[in-house]
Amino acid sequence: MRKSAILICIILQVFFISCTRLPLLSSFFDSSTENGAGETTLRDDFSDSKSGWKQIQIDEGAAGYVGETYQITVNMPNTDIFSTYSRIFVDSETTVRAAKMQGSDNNNFGLICRFQDSDNFYAGQISSDGLAGIFKIEDGEYQLLGHQSMVPVPAIMGGSGKNEIWFECVETTLSLAVNGEFVDNQRDDTFKSGEIGLIAGTIDGNIGVFQFDDLTAFPR
Repeated sequence: MRKSAILICIILQVFFISCTRLPLLSSFFDSSTENGAGETTLRDDFSDSKSGWKQIQIDEGAAGYVGETYQITVNMPNTDIFSTYSRIFVDSETTVRAAKMQGSDNNNFGLICRFQDSDNFYAGQISSDGLAGIFKIEDGEYQLLGHQSMVPVPAIMGGSGKNEIWFECVETTLSLAVNGEFVDNQRDDTFKSGEIGLIAGTIDGNIGVFQFDDLTAFPR
């Protein structure tokens, strides 16, 4: 089921999109300005605040380096904040350790691949209440691939438990795993390449704080 949603960029442009599970969703986009050219593996434990991810501070939330991690804070319900790293991957395999630190378990957080712009990308996400799914965002519209709703995953550590999220985008195949357990596999040929990124959002809670650490991204 689709529901109306609002996408607001850092530059205060406003777009209308729709999303499965997330009503009245506001998303905030930030892309690093560092040159990410090259084919070497990207490894980031976020101990260096100049490693390539911007620091954001706006009324709706914040994103930046906190205590040798990267943290996304959302200050209002039904809101996503996401940040990308300015290096283009064609095929990629990305892993990150992530946890909800504060807020409702009814949330969403995970990884982005093949980011074209704030209206076009893929996202592999989980929730602290034990759900997971692969999304395609095309022309500002969210679509959960292959399912009517996010699927239950017993391997997800709920509450403030840390989860290892793995998201692979190779040719037309998108694959998601959590804590070493395969979650989903979908096929889509809309986007061929793009940036990787981090995404986190609230649904019914008034605030959400999400922590990311030990990111690795391999070109495939």
